[in-house]
Amino acid sequence: MLKNVDLSKKLSKVKLKKVLDASLGEELGQIQRDCRAAGLPVIIVLEGWRHSRRSDILGGMMQYMDARGFRVYSTTKLPLEARQQPFFTSFWQQLPLPGAMSIYRHSWYHMQIAGEFLGSEVGIRPSTLEHINAFEKQLTDGHYCILKFFIHLSNKQQKANQKKAAKALGKAWHEISTIYSEEKEYSKYYKRYDEMLEATNNVNAPWHVVSGEDLQAAQLEVYQTVVRELRRALYAFKEAKAMDKPSTGKSDTAEKYDILAKVDLSKTLKKAEYRDKLEKYQSRLRILQTEAANAGLSAIIAFEGWDAAGKGGAIRRLTAAMDPLAYAVNPVSAPNDVEKAFHYLWRFWVHVPQKGEVAIFDRTWYGRVMVERVEHFTPDVDWQRAYAEINETEAQWFENKIVIAKFWLQIDKDEQERRFKLREENPAKVWKITDEDWRNRAKWPEYEVAVNEMLAKTSTSYAPWTIVEGNDKLYARIKVLKTVVEMLEKRL
Repeated sequence: MLKNVDLSKKLSKVKLKKVLDASLGEELGQIQRDCRAAGLPVIIVLEGWRHSRRSDILGGMMQYMDARGFRVYSTTKLPLEARQQPFFTSFWQQLPLPGAMSIYRHSWYHMQIAGEFLGSEVGIRPSTLEHINAFEKQLTDGHYCILKFFIHLSNKQQKANQKKAAKALGKAWHEISTIYSEEKEYSKYYKRYDEMLEATNNVNAPWHVVSGEDLQAAQLEVYQTVVRELRRALYAFKEAKAMDKPSTGKSDTAEKYDILAKVDLSKTLKKAEYRDKLEKYQSRLRILQTEAANAGLSAIIAFEGWDAAGKGGAIRRLTAAMDPLAYAVNPVSAPNDVEKAFHYLWRFWVHVPQKGEVAIFDRTWYGRVMVERVEHFTPDVDWQRAYAEINETEAQWFENKIVIAKFWLQIDKDEQERRFKLREENPAKVWKITDEDWRNRAKWPEYEVAVNEMLAKTSTSYAPWTIVEGNDKLYARIKVLKTVVEMLEKRL
């Protein structure tokens, strides 16, 4: 793609100002206001060669926009602990609210190149271009607009711009830090940039490669492209919202799954054996948590299951063996208004564990293909797409040294009814039972269909589902503990 860029474009400062004053400046401000009014979240990526004067391009554009509606980020400012988390963690956490803009002076592309060429030297574990494509597709499928620019320079112009920067900034210039520099290895970086642009130039998030030889010409092309592409994205966004169809909760495949019916719920454990195994596995887990932390290994332990299936009890037996400073339990309920404003995966990425720590989820991202499906909260096209999105997300976590243990706690309807009634009769536990629990129980067949499909489509080699026979709580708790211990031992 780089060889097709016309580096001869020139434009005077006077002509640029004339175009901006005539209409383009007002159009930049207006399109930002239009996006805000419509609730379109926008992500602008401004990548390119070092010394391509991207800050000048960006700064000029921002003069015509409302600073309250955008936030500028750079991966060069990420602290070491953020670089050591799964590659896309910071970018998920920095997603814009509806109608707002996140603008990247350096983005996931800069971090990818830095990871490839410098790796552990800068504390970055690179991802893959395939994961980058998947990340961007998740966002654009979720109605985020992504505009990507690459500012191209000749080696000669890059060196000239470097000298100008050194002269303009004086001694201060030498204190400016950067993750990597390409000036002395232009051909090597040229090849990799070109490969990267080709591999990630997709219909949903195409690249706009701009000549940076002349600053004014680059500014004009970027600003005009922003206005044109945001108008196009805004029209598509409104059309998509208008065409959203009511959810049916039905699968897009005729294939039927029958996993839960094969679970043997007669399994039990006697109290004496339970106490022995509880001590054994909790003692082992206590040691493994320390070994995992020393190895930089993290864990995500996810619990799903029927209401009253025993998730809370299993979690308590797990955490009883852990150092409280190194784990966090994240209870998940219906998303609040803030969480609804973001992509459905956002609220889980903000709880991704730090290196060496454990994140436990009581209910999870799988609500997308269960509750949201059965209760018709989400258009069919959205929850049907979620199976692949979730698999992709978990693959990224696993590749970043995170053990993923997923548990479905299975009980039968009679056992659930018995536990519901016990809760109603016990003043200390009556708070655990609500009218919604009984209402959900009435939809058992619909949930069973959804759970079976979920288990079939999202149990992978890197993040397998473990079905826990839960009619006997003692048996279930030991199976959870034993599975976590074995998964940590295997990964270590």
